[in-house]
Amino acid sequence: MNHKPLQMTQKVYEVALQTGGSFFPDTNTALLQKFAENIVEECAKIANTDASFPYIDYGDKIRAHFGLKDYV
Repeated sequence: MNHKPLQMTQKVYEVALQTGGSFFPDTNTALLQKFAENIVEECAKIANTDASFPYIDYGDKIRAHFGLKDYV
């Protein structure tokens, strides 16, 4: 049975489970929470900027920022 560690938000816990299975969130919850917060902050910065060409939308711009999608 899985239970969310107190140091983690529900959404971070859900993403951790999707990432590494049922034991992953227990490895270092404080560090994982901070990592997730940093990722969210990076995404928020991107969302506050223009998503014009070559990006179709903010999702594409965020993916490109993290190297998950290439743009020329």
